[in-house]
Amino acid sequence: MYFALFNGTQMKKIIILFTAISLCANLHAQLEVADTVFLADKNDNYWSSSSELEPGAYTDIGKYGATNLSDSDPSTCWAEGSIGDGVGEYVLLTIPNNTTQLRIRNGYQKNKNIYLANNRPKTIELSVCAFFQLGGYVTETHTGFSISEPLCSTVATLEDQFDYQDLNMNIDWMKVHEQLTRDNTFDKDQFILKIKILDVYKGNKWNDACISDIHVIPSPYFSLTDDEQGFVKVYELKTDTLFYNPESIFQILEISKDAQWIIFIEMPADIENSRGETIYKLFNTNQEKFIELDDMFQMYGFIIEDDKTYIEGLDRNLEEITILLDTND
Repeated sequence: MYFALFNGTQMKKIIILFTAISLCANLHAQLEVADTVFLADKNDNYWSSSSELEPGAYTDIGKYGATNLSDSDPSTCWAEGSIGDGVGEYVLLTIPNNTTQLRIRNGYQKNKNIYLANNRPKTIELSVCAFFQLGGYVTETHTGFSISEPLCSTVATLEDQFDYQDLNMNIDWMKVHEQLTRDNTFDKDQFILKIKILDVYKGNKWNDACISDIHVIPSPYFSLTDDEQGFVKVYELKTDTLFYNPESIFQILEISKDAQWIIFIEMPADIENSRGETIYKLFNTNQEKFIELDDMFQMYGFIIEDDKTYIEGLDRNLEEITILLDTND
């Protein structure tokens, strides 16, 4: 359905150029290009689907297209267009790095009767793929992307629930980052999420699987205060101060790729009237507290091996050491 935007001659040119681009990409990338898709731009995200009910005549943006998933309107929906009950059908959307939660209106929620009349996804597979944008492949409605094989996949269950529900994705972002460590082709700030239907709650009238809305819940981000004497967490329009010390100035030395660990350098705020001692401190964003490493005097940075995070530095004898960080801390 993605290529319905073009005629036969254009299609041949696209295939030739896509093949050339894919071959060039594979020569330089550690990940191979698995597919090429066209996604529609809507509300800062890109969307598409495997099929849709009543697609548009010249584009794949129709009455029940995937872009309806981002409009926060329960009277619209994505409805798959397969001949079956929707099992195997999927939607694609772009998500920011380290996304952990989605907010979903399952089924067609125009009203309760229509909700019960149509199929609702029950079990879904969530797969994260890396991508890069194809230069020059932009239409009035769509943009072309080359995507990798799934880097991580999980299975989740949606509730048969009217109104919104929050879904924890349980994506192993450490595994995703590890596969992109030595790759310079694919985007590392955004990814494509594939949501595939594995099972459905059956409708009492129609056999179309529907979803009204999917919203990405932004992952929290962390920042120093303007005076660099404190540290804050920002999430869903809220700001929490995690620590503040008017007698110190903090600098961020390094953040781990999963954003769970941060190395700070702490210095006296009044350098002229105090000792200019520099202290290295390790902060865990999950626990929102400093973690003491008695054996480590100076911290260099983080490395990832076998999906585990290690911190490198010097001990108090100025010998190089490496310590495994416990993800449960």
